[in-house]
Amino acid sequence: MDDFCIYDDQKLAFINYNWLLNDLPHLDNLNINQNSHHLLVTTVTSNSSSGVVTSSSVTLCSGGIGETGKNQTASGVVPTHKKKIMSVVYRYYLRTKRFYRTYCQTKSRLIRILKIICIIVITLLIMNLINVTLFSTIFFTQDDTHETDYDHDTRPHYKQIETEKRFDSSGNYLIVTNFLKYRSKSTIRTDLLSLNLHCNVEQLNLLVLYAKLWPNPISIALYIKGTKASNHIDYASMWLRCNRKIFKHLSVHLVISATAYEKSLSGQQHSRDVKYAMNCAHIRYVNHTDDMDTTPYPSNLLRNVARQGFNVSYHLTLDIDIIPSPDLFHDLFLFLTSIDSQEKLNRTVYVLPVFEIHSNILEIQPLPQNKRELILSWNDKQIQPYKTNICPQCQLLTNYTAWKEAVENDQVIPLFRPHYSTPWEPLYVGPIDVPQYDQRFKQHAHARISQCCETYLAGYDYAVLNNVFLYRKGFFDKNEVQSTELIDDETSKLLYEQFKEDIRFRYPNASRKC
Repeated sequence: MDDFCIYDDQKLAFINYNWLLNDLPHLDNLNINQNSHHLLVTTVTSNSSSGVVTSSSVTLCSGGIGETGKNQTASGVVPTHKKKIMSVVYRYYLRTKRFYRTYCQTKSRLIRILKIICIIVITLLIMNLINVTLFSTIFFTQDDTHETDYDHDTRPHYKQIETEKRFDSSGNYLIVTNFLKYRSKSTIRTDLLSLNLHCNVEQLNLLVLYAKLWPNPISIALYIKGTKASNHIDYASMWLRCNRKIFKHLSVHLVISATAYEKSLSGQQHSRDVKYAMNCAHIRYVNHTDDMDTTPYPSNLLRNVARQGFNVSYHLTLDIDIIPSPDLFHDLFLFLTSIDSQEKLNRTVYVLPVFEIHSNILEIQPLPQNKRELILSWNDKQIQPYKTNICPQCQLLTNYTAWKEAVENDQVIPLFRPHYSTPWEPLYVGPIDVPQYDQRFKQHAHARISQCCETYLAGYDYAVLNNVFLYRKGFFDKNEVQSTELIDDETSKLLYEQFKEDIRFRYPNASRKC
């Protein structure tokens, strides 16, 4: 639609062309050049209430030319200087109008964009706050491999070693109990059952798996040897610090060879002034063990030290390569809390069958979750009883065949109670007061056998449990086992004969024999 300019003395306005023709029919015969866009009304009056123009003097606002080719008004020609002024004013008006419209549109778009950006930013902030609030517990229990700790000072550890160390009965090892402790709140009882482990520094990373499978107290004895023992302790303290959030109840103890202490640790609390800027993602174990320290691995001493971690009613003592089945803790917890008083008076230890799982199977399928799945793998010869290849008689009384054929149910109950005889070495859950391990045995085949024998002489009976089990990754290879760990090793057999002589004096009235 076209607009009109109305000039009334000093006033200028724009009127819709169609509205003018519709409301002022007496102007139908206006001479309007088809090339013109606006009309100039020089003598008009408007009704303020109706908005209707009553004058009939109209010409082109932009110097409109009629059919005669001359500028016209109702009373004559519009002065040239006024026409130019009106033309300039109109041009500037149009420019101002276009600028304002463009500015308003641009401003409106900018405002909308800013609003959208603000909404996105606020949404992200809210989501981040929700993540921090809802998942802080999960993050707290997971291993943060990117955590950086720039003030990890190892000096307190060496001061603790110096002030709390004590020698074992042989004088070949130093013991530091509760070297590190981690505690967190728990919704279940923590005074019923603990898991006791032992290992060297190289195997420490296996502790992560136990932390996931065992929500109750874990006590581990760590063996340190070598002329660079301080490096082992630094690594262990940093690794435990990085993984501390996954441990609910953990006690770490040290057993240090006397050689390692003399060569590497003595006086370190004064000379070792080290702060580590450590990144947990980059912590790796470097083997610093050398042949200068030939002190043997004291397996029974480590087992005894690990038992000192927690004051509980029952404990399960395992080597670091023996792993609990997924629901073992919960099954044992329910079983132990349901034991009646008569069963407790019978002084019983509860045997857990142990199996070896072929290493190749672990790469293509998950571990058996229950007895039913375990038997299927057993039938496929992917699983076999513990130490089948190196000492089958050491597990004979567990009677794996009877355990396999027992009626399937989900209840954990004692299946049978075998009478102990050498060389049976079952892994069991026992009361806290069962006999200690004889520390004369190091990496010897009779290390566990001796303790099982004494437990029997002390009046404890053995009961094999159904529906619970342990496993070891990989089959034992006789060629890869140290000679002292074989049942026919002469050194191990000699130590065991000495042990039996001593045990007779310890239990002079015992009617039982191993």
